[in-house]
Amino acid sequence: MKKIFTLIVLIAISQSIFGQKQNLGFNLTLGKTYYLTIHASSSIKQDLNEQKINIDLNISGKTAFKVINIIDTLYEMAVNYETLAMTMKLPNGEITFDSEKQDDANIFSKILTEMTGKEFSLKMNKVGKIIEIKDLDKVFENAIEQFPNLSSQQKEQVKAQIMQSYGEKAFKGSYETATNIYSNTAVEKGDTWTINSRLESGMGVNITTIYEFKDKIENYKLIVGNGKLETTENDAYIQINGMPTRYNLKGTINTTLKVDDKTGWIIESKITQLMSGNVEIKDNPKLPGGMIIPMSIESITNSN
Repeated sequence: MKKIFTLIVLIAISQSIFGQKQNLGFNLTLGKTYYLTIHASSSIKQDLNEQKINIDLNISGKTAFKVINIIDTLYEMAVNYETLAMTMKLPNGEITFDSEKQDDANIFSKILTEMTGKEFSLKMNKVGKIIEIKDLDKVFENAIEQFPNLSSQQKEQVKAQIMQSYGEKAFKGSYETATNIYSNTAVEKGDTWTINSRLESGMGVNITTIYEFKDKIENYKLIVGNGKLETTENDAYIQINGMPTRYNLKGTINTTLKVDDKTGWIIESKITQLMSGNVEIKDNPKLPGGMIIPMSIESITNSN
């Protein structure tokens, strides 16, 4: 009887401990470097004048984050890309850019190589929201300047392409999908909270995700998220191939994350996004009358 009573007490204590609310978030160490490797695969389908056009886009990279200062709930980090790569499968062929491949004929790969190992600064709070990014634009501006044979027009074109995938807005949006995941208040298993964020990589997308503290397993916590994403109608037209273009898309986002129990750093994450709608090209000299193109995007992003 005494053993049964002791067992009941131990179970009650363990349940009480786990049931206590806790503050989820980052608990990083000053001077330590943390790494995040991202592989993003996207399938883009368009219906142009009854012709199906499929584009597959793969972007990957490894990034180092060194904590150089901690002020209250704010981390100051020195960040640099260790590797960068991009592959596009187009209807007329495949193009690959890779910072680890030395190819004198591939200017874009050489520019990505020049971008690696160059530091820029970042400030992130303990719940994963990126507050500030500095000098990232200078990283690829300096990289482009290493190629004096490029004309001013070519440099501007390359800069615009790089900013779309690797600029400060694109960096903030893509990395926050993996870091801006924590609640501002203490939670326990089964609790949910809502995070609003914005993704910008060629188009602006508002994201609303409901996260849940699903479980604590061994040395990591399991967090899942389900949400909605949508481009906003008041987003300004952007120039694509010299034509004013606007995206009208909406869809869903599903997230599964394993985060380190002590540091809160991402051990593993998978983010699936599905969007559909249309692309609106405004009336312009290149395309009188404009055009509306049905479009869908399916993307899977894995991080570790």
